[in-house]
Amino acid sequence: MATVMESRPLADLEEESLIAVEQEWGRRAHGLKPWTTEEYLDHVVKVHARYANFRRWQEKQAAS
Repeated sequence: MATVMESRPLADLEEESLIAVEQEWGRRAHGLKPWTTEEYLDHVVKVHARYANFRRWQEKQAAS
């Protein structure tokens, strides 16, 4: 039987991705090679860029 997937707002998905980065930052803080602040910020920027690109793609799809 097929499962109906409820679509979630991109802002929620983006927030979850940022939380995952935060959790990884915390996990790595206790390891042998913690992230530098620059590495952490690079990951945050990548998350924002990924969702910005997806929003642009959605806008193009809606316009056509």
